[in-house]
Amino acid sequence: MGMGVTRQGNSGAGVSILILAAGLGKRMRSSLPKVLHDLAGKPLIFHVLNHVRQVCPEAPVGVVVGHGHEKVAAYLKSEAMLSDLSITLIHQPEQRGTGHAARCAMESAWGVERVSSNHSILILPGDLPLISGELIREMLRPLEARTPLRALTCRLADPTGYGRILRSLDQQRVLRIVEEKDASPDERKTQEVATSIYSFEPHFLSRALLNLSANNAQNEYYLTDLVAMVADSGLEVATLDWQDVEQLRGVNDPWELAQARQLFNDRCVKKWALQGVQFLDPASVRIEVLVQLGSEVIIDSGVVLKGLTHIGDRCQIGPHSVLNQVTIESDVIIKAGTVAESAVIRSFAQVGPQAHLRPGTEIGTHSKIGNFVELKKTKVGDFTSSAHLSYLGDAQVGSRVNIGCGFVTCNFDGRVIEGERKHKTWIEDEVFLGSGCQAVAPVRIGRGAYVASGSTITENVEPGALAIARARQVNKQDYAKKLREE
Repeated sequence: MGMGVTRQGNSGAGVSILILAAGLGKRMRSSLPKVLHDLAGKPLIFHVLNHVRQVCPEAPVGVVVGHGHEKVAAYLKSEAMLSDLSITLIHQPEQRGTGHAARCAMESAWGVERVSSNHSILILPGDLPLISGELIREMLRPLEARTPLRALTCRLADPTGYGRILRSLDQQRVLRIVEEKDASPDERKTQEVATSIYSFEPHFLSRALLNLSANNAQNEYYLTDLVAMVADSGLEVATLDWQDVEQLRGVNDPWELAQARQLFNDRCVKKWALQGVQFLDPASVRIEVLVQLGSEVIIDSGVVLKGLTHIGDRCQIGPHSVLNQVTIESDVIIKAGTVAESAVIRSFAQVGPQAHLRPGTEIGTHSKIGNFVELKKTKVGDFTSSAHLSYLGDAQVGSRVNIGCGFVTCNFDGRVIEGERKHKTWIEDEVFLGSGCQAVAPVRIGRGAYVASGSTITENVEPGALAIARARQVNKQDYAKKLREE
């Protein structure tokens, strides 16, 4: 049943990873497969696989998919950060529980190879984004003789919703796991719970899955039933009691997703704070997983940092700024309310407040982009200033240029010129643009030229020239009185 979506890679050192990602996720109330819901800029399943990549990058990985498997497959094929993993997708045609998912995997070519290679198999849910590499490393420890199974457990003050671990009277042996819907009132009082994370000896797993029964409240095949099989056969069930229960938070509905996002974000903020970043209001800041921050950065309240955003040393990010895929060099000041996407800001520049840098924008060193200035596909040279209320689109602006208030590049008129529907404006070094001007592209304003306030420039301006392009003023005496009377 393998789907032929395997990436090439070396075999793991005696271990394989199986990710269960086929669930319908009905409680998410979304058409998007649950494992593709976003957390800190990446899908839930990315966070699980990323920890696998960090701990055991050579281990073969099987991912069981079902609901929305085309979307999951498309994502895994396109995710560059996981390209070094050997991933095989395994289709579960109908979702009949975790045991059925594991059986689909073990009956696939991927599973047969795991048995023949004698790889121990670590099974992880695809919706546990908060797990750590340390947890995976501990679960991958070799199983001892007569111990074909290790289950990760934890103890919860409120175990509602979890399968309970039932032990012998002396508490030494695990006897079985009972799902909450099948548990008696006394069994539900047990606080030790199963977490859906298991390590298996492959031959046992392959054989035992054939003996699972769906005789339960859900009419599903439970992976947890394998625990009783081990105990009933006289073998031992090993357990790993995990103390950090936050790592084991699953995502089953939008509220749990919101909680996981908050916990993950708190981790990110704390990590950067311990590396020298100052957060003036840490609870209000949002930082995605790929963001990189330099030393002595100061981040004010309400800041959102997304995507591959890199912020250099000694930068200041003002309140309620939103930066997505932005590269900022050192000693830059971003003032309040700035929004930037896919832009580059060079050292010692100042941007904002309330500036908007759209994709393809690059700001030179020591330049100033002020309030209510919008730029799109525009490169601004060094020591250039556009202090307020301007729009520059598809423009190349030189160094030491002064752009007056209200300057606009008119870059679209419906024509197609040289295959482009948006037209370019070139403003060379040391140009002075007065207030209230427009440049009707395509047009070039030469080095050192002056453009008088209120001008509409439709033709090229020669270097060093003064351009004046405005209608002659006419004053009609007492005409305002006539207009009022009418």
